[in-house]
Amino acid sequence: MAAPTLFRRLVLAQTIGAFALLLVFGAVFYVERNRTVAKLTAERWAPALRAAAGLGHIASDAPGPVAVLTSDERPARALPTSAWAPRITMLRSTLRADGVPAGEVVFTSGAPRPVTWVEVTTPDGRVRWFGFDDDVVESHVVPRLILALILGLAAVSAASWALARRLTQPLEALRRRIESHDAKEASQAEVRDTPHPRGEPTLEIVAIESAWLALAGRLAHQESERALLLAGVSHDLRSPLSRIRMAAELLPETEGVAARRASIVRNVDVADRLIASFLDYVRATELPLVSTVDVFAVARRLVESRDQSADLLAIAGPSRLDVAHTHELLLERLLSNLVDNAMRHGQPPVLIRLAGERGDVVLDVEDHGPGIAPGAQSPLTQAFARGDASRGTPGTGLGLAIVRQIVRRMGGTLSFENVAGKACVRVRLPAR
Repeated sequence: MAAPTLFRRLVLAQTIGAFALLLVFGAVFYVERNRTVAKLTAERWAPALRAAAGLGHIASDAPGPVAVLTSDERPARALPTSAWAPRITMLRSTLRADGVPAGEVVFTSGAPRPVTWVEVTTPDGRVRWFGFDDDVVESHVVPRLILALILGLAAVSAASWALARRLTQPLEALRRRIESHDAKEASQAEVRDTPHPRGEPTLEIVAIESAWLALAGRLAHQESERALLLAGVSHDLRSPLSRIRMAAELLPETEGVAARRASIVRNVDVADRLIASFLDYVRATELPLVSTVDVFAVARRLVESRDQSADLLAIAGPSRLDVAHTHELLLERLLSNLVDNAMRHGQPPVLIRLAGERGDVVLDVEDHGPGIAPGAQSPLTQAFARGDASRGTPGTGLGLAIVRQIVRRMGGTLSFENVAGKACVRVRLPAR
């Protein structure tokens, strides 16, 4: 399950907080409204109750007459109310303040509204019940309050979304910029002159960006120095290797010397291939991507140069398939390394399959080997990494690392699949 984004967390936190405030405000408003209406209702009922219970006459400034129902018994099927309900507490306390010894308050069903019954002790000590078929505080939440809460929640959610988007936009822009950054392609000047993310970044985001720019500059400088050192050392090593090979070939054809000479030449070839891999690793980040290349033609030349039968190595795909913004040598090295990897660590036959798919060029190299276990795929694309199964096989550990470098430079993806008993390395490159 994917981790929640900062944007979602901000929206959720603000919405929950604002909704909690709305609920508190709504609850306070509802309680105070009921208390106020209960007080006004009790003041209107008090004169009629005093007159009906024989507690005194109606004052001259009392409100108009109110119809009062009477009962000597507790009403049947009466619905009790909570003694601590704010509206009941206020109704009872107001009646008592007006000289009515109110006791229990209950409701009975009636039309068009419930009847409110108040228990009163008369001056002669009898307990009687007096009912009012009159409006009193609502015993349920009014629809307008629910509608107000819904509209308030919608407004708060929209405001939270807009605020969170505004706060996280610079951070999201910085994240995309960091993800798209390639230290091997960016120079120090390019890193230093990179514009700030759009939006209004906060001081924290500005500090993160400054730290990243400094780090990216150091990485670009280190990568440039490493590539220069690797290329220089590799180039300089080829001269003494050539002299060693020449000296070995000039050894006399005497008994016992031929085997040693062959061993020297074989080890010189291994060292030369290793140096060539170093140079390919450097070229993968140095050659300009300015050409449009027919990848099928590159694959066909590679197959023809291997001088192997179609039962061992074959190609399938359209007769022409162009890839823009690339370099022919890089495509050739990519295909060559994938085929070498399949031949050495997989099982023939090997098939190079090319296809165009939704604006991309899909390049598959299939073999009949066991493939690469999912947990070992990412480590094997690192420089000088080798799997356990290839420890006894000659190699430099740079083949898949070079492939990964080339694919990243071209803006593509590299994946490993095992389908129907076949191992497949898939490269997807943008055609334009």
